[in-house]
Amino acid sequence: MKKLKIGILGTSNHFLKRIVLPLQDTRFCEAYAIGSRDIKKAESMAQEFNIPLWYGSYQAVLDDPDVDMVYIPLPNHMHKEWVEKSIDAGKPVLCEKPLGMTATEAEEMIEKAQEAGIPLMEGFMYMFHPIWKHARDIIRTGQIGNVQYIHTAFSYNNSSPTNIRNIPEYGGGALMDIGCYAISVPRFILGSEPAQVMALQTTHPDFGTDMHSSAIMDFGGPRATYSVSTAAQAFQKVDIVTSGGSITFHIPFNTYVDVPAKMTVTDGMGTRDIEFAPANPYGLMFDAFADAVLNKKPLPVSHLDAINNMKVIDAVRKSGETNEWVKI
Repeated sequence: MKKLKIGILGTSNHFLKRIVLPLQDTRFCEAYAIGSRDIKKAESMAQEFNIPLWYGSYQAVLDDPDVDMVYIPLPNHMHKEWVEKSIDAGKPVLCEKPLGMTATEAEEMIEKAQEAGIPLMEGFMYMFHPIWKHARDIIRTGQIGNVQYIHTAFSYNNSSPTNIRNIPEYGGGALMDIGCYAISVPRFILGSEPAQVMALQTTHPDFGTDMHSSAIMDFGGPRATYSVSTAAQAFQKVDIVTSGGSITFHIPFNTYVDVPAKMTVTDGMGTRDIEFAPANPYGLMFDAFADAVLNKKPLPVSHLDAINNMKVIDAVRKSGETNEWVKI
C-alpha cells in the first residue's frame, strides 16, 4: 500500500506531544522529513522517532522531491507564508488550525491552492473522532429533538511570557488558540452558520492577548455560547441541549487516546453513557487527508469550513472591541 511521505515544518511541542506517535500508526502516510531553523533540533527529533531525513530550514523540506505532502504546525502568523510556499512547491498541505490570522488570509490561501490544483485542509482533528460523528448523527436524525443551545468551556493556565500563545503578533490569545474550537463545534453539529455574534473579551495586563473570551452566536433559532481562557484551570466540556434531551462531552478536544472516550446522552427514557474504543483523532485526520489525496477524493473537510470559521473569529474579535452585535 502506497503511503504519502510527509514533510513536517518545525519541531513544535504540539508535533512532539500529539502528532509524532499517531503518524507511526497511520495507513496512508508516514513521517519522512522534518525541518527546523535549528538543524540540531530537527536531527534530534528525527533520530528519536525514526524520521529518515532532517533539514536546517523549512524550504529545504519543500525542495525535497520525495516529500509528497506537508504538515504545518508553525505559529499562526507563519501559516500563510508557508502554506503558499508549499503550494508553490506543488505539495498538498495539512495546516494546523486556525488556517490564517483573518478570514481574508484564509480566502487568499484557498484561492491560491484551488488555482494550482493543490489540496489544502485546515487541521481540526476533533471532527475525526468517532464520538463526534456519532453525536452529529444523533442530532441530524432527530433522536433527541431539535438543538436549543450549545455551550463550550475550554481553558488552560499559561503564564509564560515567551510562549507563542501569549504573543499577540504571533496570533496568540484564547480566541485564536481555543476559541476557534468553541466556534467550530456548533457549526459542525448544526451544519449551519451563525448570523451574528456578541462577544466579551478581557485583555491580559502584561501580554496584550485576550486571556478570557466569551461569545453568543445566533444561529437563527439555536444559540451557541462559549467561555475560553488562557488564565484558568485546565478544563474542557461541551453541552448540547435539545428539545428532548442533551449530549455532554466530558473531554471533547484533548480526548485521551489510551482509554475509551465517553459521552453522556439524556433522552425521555433516561440517561446513558456511550463509550468509544480508544482512538487518536490526529492519526485519523492524517489518514483521511492522505486517502483523499492518494485516491483523488473530495477533502474530508471543505475549504469553506476554514473560511467560515475565520469569519466568525473575525466577528467575535470585532464585537469584543465594539461591544456590539456583529453580523457575519
